[in-house]
Amino acid sequence: MTRPKPTEYPKHFDYYISLVNGNDGIKALENQVIKMQSLIGDIPEEKENYAYEEGKWTIKELLGHLTDAERVFGYRALRFARGDHQELPGFDEVSYVKNGNFDKRTLYNLAHEFGNIRESNISLFRSLQPEDFNKKGIANTYKITVRALVFIIAGHWEHHYNIIKSTYLDKI
Repeated sequence: MTRPKPTEYPKHFDYYISLVNGNDGIKALENQVIKMQSLIGDIPEEKENYAYEEGKWTIKELLGHLTDAERVFGYRALRFARGDHQELPGFDEVSYVKNGNFDKRTLYNLAHEFGNIRESNISLFRSLQPEDFNKKGIANTYKITVRALVFIIAGHWEHHYNIIKSTYLDKI
């Protein structure tokens, strides 16, 4: 797999894609599973509902958001890889977190769910043929390729991982 070209995704995803090292987006996804396990082990139980500032998401909510986004982006990739040309809507991540009840779950449970969804997406991406990564669809009014979605998933995770490490764990 090669890195997506800027013509394969909307400009506002440049930052996420820039966070992914190398040309193998699937390998980046696999490596993040290991990083996630290590990260979760660094968070004391009494800090699982910690938010570094009023109005910011807690660590549990952030992990719930990562899982929801993983599902949505993976679903988009599946639809486009299978040749579905129906335009897909965007999603309101703030509403998803607000209604996710993540504070009522354990961090372990949330991390386990994330791992399951991530492994499912990796299996999907590993099953695709090289030409499938070039397939495009429209999501949230923007044209995007399956390849770009792989890198966006990895970059989105990297973005939030960096925030947890620098902003949440720094203050715990």
